[in-house]
Amino acid sequence: MNIKKFSDPKAQAKWLVENQALLKAQRRSEPKKSDGMSFGFTSFAVNEKGERLKAESDDTGNPIEDKGVLKVKCIINATNILDSHRDLHIPGLWKKSLTEKKLIYLCKEHNLTFEGIISDEITAYTQNYTFAELGYPEYEGSAECLVFDAIIRKSRNEYMYDQYKQGFVRNHSIRMEYVKEYFCMRESFAEGEASYTDYIDHWNKYAPMCANQDDLDSVNWFYAVVEAKIKDEGSAVVKGSCFTTPTIELSDDDDEDIEEGQAGDKSLDEDKNEPDTSTQKSYYSSLI
Repeated sequence: MNIKKFSDPKAQAKWLVENQALLKAQRRSEPKKSDGMSFGFTSFAVNEKGERLKAESDDTGNPIEDKGVLKVKCIINATNILDSHRDLHIPGLWKKSLTEKKLIYLCKEHNLTFEGIISDEITAYTQNYTFAELGYPEYEGSAECLVFDAIIRKSRNEYMYDQYKQGFVRNHSIRMEYVKEYFCMRESFAEGEASYTDYIDHWNKYAPMCANQDDLDSVNWFYAVVEAKIKDEGSAVVKGSCFTTPTIELSDDDDEDIEEGQAGDKSLDEDKNEPDTSTQKSYYSSLI
């Protein structure tokens, strides 16, 4: 966004309020992707012990034969984190989009081309993880995560196959479109302006949901995103705008054990008996 800067906080708040229509139009003018700038955190591929994941050896430390196919569980996005776009994603934001999107890609750095596609064998769903499970035990609570269960084949993208296999993919990012959001303003920033009441109420409602409160303390406004649309792909990135997006499961699998083009089924939230909102892709379906 193009934000005009003022030395006077009151003037800055006034400009933000008066230009909300313009700012929201800017936010919708192109899909949101990783900007490569976070709040200084680095995520990583982790297991339940917090150890960096690689797919090079079995439980005994013996090398695993390269079968040319990996099963990967990627955290593409996580709620309750203030990201570098000043967005706080709210649980439930992907629910509608997941019921509508039938084809989703896993790409390299949002490069939606034949060279950039890593896999189209994706099962996408949401699942709750504690921040400790995501590699951030210093944060309390949990996040509703957008998860990709992906089959990555060496024959499709050898370079990214190797990056995942060696445990180098530490962050992911989603190409998304804003659908519904609320502008949130800190009360002290508003300085008693009666016309800002709704924005202050939004802050009071959504700010307590933010896990990285230290980052929230450094800003006077943000957007609470309550509904968003997936735009075709999620990506492996060097550094995502949402930093709690690691690779959390990684395994070598015999190609014969995986049906071509099929990543499997997963329900949205088994504990809550939510309807299945997974998306699947059969590689040959579009050729029939």
